[in-house]
Amino acid sequence: MPCFRRFLSLLFAFVAFSTAWSAEEIKVPFNFQWGESAQRLEESLSKVQARVVERKTVQNRNVLVVEGIPQKLLQRVLFYFDSDSLNEIELHYGDASWDSVQYAQFFDQTRRNIDTRYGMGRVIARQKTREGEILQTLIGYQWVQATTSLQLFLYTAEKGSDCIRVLSLHYKGV
Repeated sequence: MPCFRRFLSLLFAFVAFSTAWSAEEIKVPFNFQWGESAQRLEESLSKVQARVVERKTVQNRNVLVVEGIPQKLLQRVLFYFDSDSLNEIELHYGDASWDSVQYAQFFDQTRRNIDTRYGMGRVIARQKTREGEILQTLIGYQWVQATTSLQLFLYTAEKGSDCIRVLSLHYKGV
């Protein structure tokens, strides 16, 4: 019996090591680096003819909302800066013609693709709430590495036949 336990321990250690070993590094999107300035980022974005459509402050951080980055199904990107230092990128994906099933399928496929690249994510949100007539659903997963974390969310808000859906990827400097 002790031999069998030792074998199982070695097997689990091997599986854990091989999973960790095979995971790719989570990189900052668009070849940016954590800590880059807003000016440098805007110069890079102008080269691909993307445009800043809004500037705002969220939780004491400056945010640039950018549209026009040429990537399939990418609707907009939010770049977050703390003291003019890039520390988060939020990408919104989707298609206005999709229904809830298509969003759920895209979310599931995206999660599986990320799991394949970075290892198994952990569930960080799974909730349904109702505020008056609005039913809100939030599902989220997270992957964490040494310098970057990645979160995937699917948010829906439904009121009768009206519906808002957002699938977002959040890259954060750790």
